[in-house]
Amino acid sequence: MQVGNIVAETKKRLEAGGGLADIYFVACGGSLAAFWPCEHLLQTECTSGLRASSWASAEFVHSTPKRLGRNSLVITCSHQGDTPETVAAAALAKSRGAACIALTYTPGSPITAHGDAVIRYEWGPGSRVENQKISIGLKLGIELLKAYEDWAGYEGAMAGFEAIHDIAQAARAAVNGKAKELARQWRDEAAVYTLASGASYAASYIESYCILMEMQWLHTASFHAGEFFHGALEITTPDTPFILLMSVGRTRPLDERALAFLRRYGGKLLVIDPQELGIGKLDPAAAEFLCPPLLLNTVDVFNQELARERRHPLTTRRYMWKVPY
Repeated sequence: MQVGNIVAETKKRLEAGGGLADIYFVACGGSLAAFWPCEHLLQTECTSGLRASSWASAEFVHSTPKRLGRNSLVITCSHQGDTPETVAAAALAKSRGAACIALTYTPGSPITAHGDAVIRYEWGPGSRVENQKISIGLKLGIELLKAYEDWAGYEGAMAGFEAIHDIAQAARAAVNGKAKELARQWRDEAAVYTLASGASYAASYIESYCILMEMQWLHTASFHAGEFFHGALEITTPDTPFILLMSVGRTRPLDERALAFLRRYGGKLLVIDPQELGIGKLDPAAAEFLCPPLLLNTVDVFNQELARERRHPLTTRRYMWKVPY
C-alpha cells in the first residue's frame, strides 16, 4: 500500500475516535534517528496544533507520555523487526488505543503484529534512495501535512523523491576521489567527529553512532553545528578529523559558521555539501528535508573505503547480536 493511502486510512480511523493530537516516533539507534528529519519537518511546518516528538523505545515504555491514547499516532521502526524495546513500545501503544504504523525491513517480524499498517522499506546495495527508511519516514510526515493541512510544499516534495536517487548517484561519483583519499589518510585515526544541523543532524548522528562507533569501533561524537560553539569547539586541533554534513535552507548559516571555524583552526576535514551535489535541482521547500537521505548515501562512499582501508568490515561486531545485553 502506498504511504499516502496508509495515512488516509489512519486519519479515517483516528477521526472516528476524536481526531489526532499527538504523533510519537518511537525506535532505537539509527531507526530512531531516521525519524528525526520527519519530526523536524512537522515541528517547523505544522500550524494546526499537531504535536510531534521522538522517543527512544525503552524510555517510551518506562516513562510513557500520559497523553498516549486514542488520539495518538505512534510510528515505529525496527530493521529486523524484533528489537525487544521497540516491539514492547508498539504493543503498549496498541494497548492504549493509539493508531500504529510500523516500519521494518523484515516481513512477518514480531513488530508487524502491532501495526495497523506495516511498511517494508528498501535497504542495502541496489536500494532506491526514495524507498529507504529515512525517506519513508519523511514521506509519512509529508503525507500527514498534506492530509491535515494541505501543505503547500507537497508537490515539490513528491517531485523531489522522484529525483533524489539520481542526484545521490551523481553525488557519490562526485565525492569518490576525495572520500577515498581521506579514508586512506584517516585509517589509523582513533577518533573522528561529525557535525550537522537542522534535518541533516540525523545524518550526522547515524554516521557517528551507527557507522564510526558501531561498525568501526572509533571514538566519535555527533555535534549539532549550533551547539558546537558552546563547549565542543575546544577539541579542535589541526590533527582532529571532522566530517561536516552541510544542510541547505534555514539552518545552513549554522553549518557555514562551523565550516569557517574548522577551516581556520582545524586541518582534517571532509565536507559533504548538498548544495554542490545537485540538491538545488529540487524545490527549496523540499530540499531542506531531503538533504539527510542524500548525505547518508553520499558519505557511504567514505564509509565503505574506510572499512577496506582499516580491514574492518562494516558487519563486524563485538557485542551486538552476540551476547546478552
